[in-house]
Amino acid sequence: MVNGQTYETIEVLEGTTLVLPEDPAIDKYVFEGWYYDALFTDPFDKDTDYEVTYTFTLIAKMTLIEEEDPVILPPIGDYTGERQSSNGYYYVSPITPDSYYKDAIDLVGEALKLSLRTRLNTGVSLQRYSDAKQILAISDRVTVEDKDYSYAIYNGALVNNIWDSKSWHREHVWPNSRLGMARVGESNRNQASDLHNLRAIVPSINSSRSNRYFDYKENGFGTVGSDAYYPGDDHRGDVARILFYMVVMYDFLSLENENIPDIPYEMAGAVMGKLDLLLEWHRLDPVDEFEENRNEVIYQYQKNRNPFIDYPEFVHLIFEGFTIEHLTAPGIDTSLSLDDQMRFTNRQLNSWNLA
Repeated sequence: MVNGQTYETIEVLEGTTLVLPEDPAIDKYVFEGWYYDALFTDPFDKDTDYEVTYTFTLIAKMTLIEEEDPVILPPIGDYTGERQSSNGYYYVSPITPDSYYKDAIDLVGEALKLSLRTRLNTGVSLQRYSDAKQILAISDRVTVEDKDYSYAIYNGALVNNIWDSKSWHREHVWPNSRLGMARVGESNRNQASDLHNLRAIVPSINSSRSNRYFDYKENGFGTVGSDAYYPGDDHRGDVARILFYMVVMYDFLSLENENIPDIPYEMAGAVMGKLDLLLEWHRLDPVDEFEENRNEVIYQYQKNRNPFIDYPEFVHLIFEGFTIEHLTAPGIDTSLSLDDQMRFTNRQLNSWNLA
């Protein structure tokens, strides 16, 4: 064996006609060709006619097939009759043939990710960064005792709903400096003006968050060391779903668990994290009515949606290796028609609107 490879040999005698045998087969090895030497530096071209004038040995290069470790998925937990299992995993819901997501039917993994990327970028109408001042006042609006407020991310403050440049600023959840581009201008329409990634934020909170990636801390939101930031228990799921949207929408962004560089405004710094925590936060802080309404408002302006709000199970199917079968709620017969599945699912997951 040489560097994980083994070989078989044949001797070619002077004055004979060279006839190569069938490619050799050894269990768990793949044949990669005939060579004159055991270091496999001098390949033999079997498609060339050779006049055998001396005796030599040909060596078959055989390379060991490395077997990937089997993927061990965590148990999704007990069936609860609700949208999530007891461990927080989201059950799959049917996608109708006329849905915005119709091309994602039955897809998982990379195929689902690429399908969603195409869907999100088809017909999208990115708005000017300046337009976010007015649009966020609608998308991030909540009404308390008949009065409208903007709901600020991280600290949950209710602030003046109208843009006045003082009550709230525009937060890039995936920081502008980590988007692989220069600082966004007011008239720009690009990844830094994407409304799904912008949230109303109290100015002082905006300053302290800066361009830090996300990590966990106890006792409320805020900085984690000098490099990271915890969005708080009530906002961690929202943050996770925004970052999942961004990494699917823009193929030059990536989510990592470690080695998250701080290279501002360069493509080499277009990285955020921490992925494993974001996956956990997605389960712990479920999609709520505020996110659903915000998704609808942004769709009206930008003409694309955050799929991880509409179909939270897409997170498990893309980033965690789950299959549709793993996430099918007990009692749902997948051989039923789509309409029958939807009726059953609506009855089982009683408060979940699948329209």
